[in-house]
Amino acid sequence: MAVSISSVTATLPSHWKYVSEGGATIVFSYVGPPNSDFDGMVLRLRKSGVQTPVLERQDFGTVAEEPDDASILFQETCMKRLIPSVHLPQLQSVQVDKMWLEVLSLVHEKDRPLKRTVSGGIDTTKCKAVLATDLVGGSGLTVEIKPKWSFLPNKRYLSATNCSIKANTCRFCMHSHMKSGEGETVSLGYCPLDLFSNNRGRMKQAVYSLYDNWLASDGNVNNVKIFVKGTKIGVGQRFFMFSPEAYQESDENVRETFSEAVLTFLMGTPVLRVLNKAQRTLDSLDIEGLSLLWRESQSLVNTPQSTNGYTPPGRAIGIGEPNPSLSDWSAFIDEYLTRPPNLEDLRYHLLAYLLSATFKDCSIMIRMDLLDPRRPQEEVDPSQVIVIDLDPKNIARLKNWEELDEIIIRRYSVVPLADRKTCLDDWVDEA
Repeated sequence: MAVSISSVTATLPSHWKYVSEGGATIVFSYVGPPNSDFDGMVLRLRKSGVQTPVLERQDFGTVAEEPDDASILFQETCMKRLIPSVHLPQLQSVQVDKMWLEVLSLVHEKDRPLKRTVSGGIDTTKCKAVLATDLVGGSGLTVEIKPKWSFLPNKRYLSATNCSIKANTCRFCMHSHMKSGEGETVSLGYCPLDLFSNNRGRMKQAVYSLYDNWLASDGNVNNVKIFVKGTKIGVGQRFFMFSPEAYQESDENVRETFSEAVLTFLMGTPVLRVLNKAQRTLDSLDIEGLSLLWRESQSLVNTPQSTNGYTPPGRAIGIGEPNPSLSDWSAFIDEYLTRPPNLEDLRYHLLAYLLSATFKDCSIMIRMDLLDPRRPQEEVDPSQVIVIDLDPKNIARLKNWEELDEIIIRRYSVVPLADRKTCLDDWVDEA
C-alpha cells in the first residue's frame, strides 16, 4: 500500500526537477518549498510505450487496486536476500493521478534529451509512483557507474564455433566493438572484467578508461555519469567536482583524483564482489546453453508432427512461458540459495538467466564529498555505495537476447585474430 504521507499531487509540477531517465523510468528530484515528506527525495515514474516489469501484471483502475511498483515489491521480496540492505536504495510508494502527471510531462518535456522523447514519455495511466532517497542531490558529488557483464562464460556450454571467441573476449567488449562500428558512442577500452577483478591495478585502469571515455564523449557515454549538487555535469564542468578550497587542478590531476576517490569506495565495499558472484552463478549456461536446453525440452514435449517431409520449428526461447510472479521469484531464490541447480531444470535456468540480466544491467551510485586531493578519502561509509535499477526482466526478452548474442558473435568473428581483445577473468569465489 502507498505510505501515508501527503500526496505528491499536492505539490506543483514545477517543484520537481528533471534529473535523468532510462528505457523504463523517468526521475525527478524535489526542489520545491521545504517539505518534510519530499526534501532530499526523488520521484521515479514509469514510461509509456515500454514493457513494465511483470509480477502478475493486470489492468488496474484505482489506487486501491493498483499494486505498488514492481521495483518496490521485487526489492523487498528478493533483492534484500541477495544484496546487503545497506547497499540498496530506500523505496516507498506514493499516489499520483492522470491530470498531475500530464502537467508534469508538459512542463518538463523540454528538459528531456531528444533521443529519449521519441521512445515514450510518462505513463499517465499509473496511480502510483516510487519515492526514493535522492542519490544525486545534496552538496556533494555522485558518480553513477553501469559496470555491465563481469565474466567470461563457461566453455562447457559453448558451441565449437563460438567457444574460441567467447572464451577469450568478454561480451561487453565485443558488443562495444560492434556498436562503435555502427557509429554509437561507447566505452571503448573499458573492460568490466578489469573493474571486477579485485586487483587494484586493473581496477584503476578500468576507472581510468571510464573517465577517459566520459571526457572524450563530452559526458554522453552510457557507462558513467557524474552529478554535482544534483545536476548532471558535462566535460566543461569537470572542475565543479572539486571543493572551492581545492587548488586549481590540471586535467591529469582531475583524472587521478577522480579515479582514486572512486576506487576507494569500490574497494572499500563488497558491492562488486556481490554483483560478480550473482551474475556468473545465475548465468551458468550462457544464452547458448540455455537455448540448447530449451530446444531439447521442446523436442521432448509436444514434438511437432512432420507433414510432407516438413517439420514445423519449435517455439523461440521463452515464448509461451509465463512471467514469474512474486511468489515464483521468492521460491526461486530459496532454491538458488540452498542447493546446486539441476542441469535439466529448464524453469530454474530460465529464471536464473532473467535475474542475471538484472544484475548485468544495474548501476552503482557512489556518493562522496566534493573532491579535494589534500584530503583523500580514508574511511568508506557503506551506505554511500548504492545499487539501483534492479527491476525484474520480462521473459519475452530471452528471444531478443539470443538473437543479439548471435549478431554480436557473427560481427566479431570477422575481426582479424591479431585485432581481437583478450579479456582476463581470474575471479575466485572467496565465499
